[in-house]
Amino acid sequence: MTATEATALTAAALRDAFGVAARWLELNRDAINAINVYPVPDGDTGTNMLLTLRAAIDAGGGADAGTAGAYAQACARGALLGARGNSGVILSQMLRGFAAGLDGLEVADAPALAGALRSAADTAYAAVSAPVEGTMLTVMRDAADAAADGTGGVIDVLRSAATEALVSVDRTPQLLPRLREAGVVDSGGLGVAVILVGLRMAVAGEPLPPAPPTPRGAVDLAAVTHEGHGYCTEYVVSRRDGAPLDEAALIAALDAAGGDSILVVGDPDALHVHVHLDDPGPALTAGVAAGTLSGIKIDNMQLQHEAWSATHRATDGVAAAIPAIGVVAVAAGLGIAEAFRALGAVALLADGKPSPAAFLEAARSAGSKRVFLLPNDVDAIMAADQAAREAPDLLTVIPTRSIPAGIAAAVASTPDDAPDDAEQAMRLAIDGVRCIEVTRSARAVQIGGVAARQGQPIALLDGRLAASAETLEDALLVALQSAVGPSAEVVSVYLGQDVPEEAVASLRARIEAAVPALTVELIEGGQPYYPYVAGVE
Repeated sequence: MTATEATALTAAALRDAFGVAARWLELNRDAINAINVYPVPDGDTGTNMLLTLRAAIDAGGGADAGTAGAYAQACARGALLGARGNSGVILSQMLRGFAAGLDGLEVADAPALAGALRSAADTAYAAVSAPVEGTMLTVMRDAADAAADGTGGVIDVLRSAATEALVSVDRTPQLLPRLREAGVVDSGGLGVAVILVGLRMAVAGEPLPPAPPTPRGAVDLAAVTHEGHGYCTEYVVSRRDGAPLDEAALIAALDAAGGDSILVVGDPDALHVHVHLDDPGPALTAGVAAGTLSGIKIDNMQLQHEAWSATHRATDGVAAAIPAIGVVAVAAGLGIAEAFRALGAVALLADGKPSPAAFLEAARSAGSKRVFLLPNDVDAIMAADQAAREAPDLLTVIPTRSIPAGIAAAVASTPDDAPDDAEQAMRLAIDGVRCIEVTRSARAVQIGGVAARQGQPIALLDGRLAASAETLEDALLVALQSAVGPSAEVVSVYLGQDVPEEAVASLRARIEAAVPALTVELIEGGQPYYPYVAGVE
């Protein structure tokens, strides 16, 4: 579609535009991931927004027939259940508002498109209980303001919106001191601008530029939900001697094989692949054609579904008693998952941020009349809240911001508790927990008086940068000194994937020497990115 042709968008034109926007977001994903305020290696705003947009597009379907309004509504529904992380949840609300602005319309002309952008901004603001300026909310509002008059064609509306969005992104550090201190723009705002630029390029008929030069950050592979069954196949494909890996070609091969929920992330030397197929063979063949495979993981989702059904099926025609309450807890590692299961919770093992659909599926598997969701990550709370809005009679969210807080909440309840009593006990339990997360700085930074080199060990205390040191263990000990109050009794340290054995051997003695009044527990957590996660109670 050229600029002169774009007087209005049909459902098919809207579908094509969202497809181009998703491809442009994919090309910019690493750059968006790399600019989290705190320099932690699991920054994944770009990945979460991309997965959310893909969920919307998948739900929209072919759009060969139907109206622009109906297509937008289908996309909004897909984004609602497929949203990942806080940025994805807010994006899903923008898409919900966008769809509301086009409701009942056959096509989206310029005034309708401008109105839909305004509705997108207003709906997102209304969905956030305490909106903060200098975030993706601000960028969407500024873009809508710039396109408000709806004059000219749809390309003029999108050009105005995209141009202002980029300018608004540059202004975000002026509005939000933590961005200014960290020397970055808002990552979610940049994601919004990238999507709007992608829509503009699609409608104008502009080819996508080559992939921009982006920092090589740690991009985690987020878990992807799937409505049906089949095989969930994951592997790492590494470059052989010769040409770099071609991410786009591998995605195309998986798509041609009929793959669903495709996600390929990494760099020219190594790519992490996730795909759902009825037969895992073509996925492996595509990977072997591209390079050398390792870390192959294939799960038969049909068998998993049948196993779940068998455990919840009535025995000898007698229905099993349904517990009054159940708990679903997000777990970042196998050891953490086992800890939650030992407490009677359903562990939602996630490589990234769970979607509302994933929360809903896990909650229904709990087989309880009332289910409490423990997101255990500040960036998963909004997705849990969205799931609870979908099933308010089933779900209650306990806003746990860390694994230690989630463990404390799970300990505080039993299946025999009345729901109101369990909720009160869990909320009280999480108030008394402090969390330390130890990792390596993803970039050089100075925040709140703490300076760190790229790659230097750092510790976050309750989500804020608290210490830097020469070893991971020293960073943990420095943060512990700040975390331990007069009422503290226990420190539980969850050991991550990359903890050196020689360091663990002396860790207990070092902690006991630093905080002698505390009981020390060391637990195999298996979490990625954070060699040590510690809870102080």
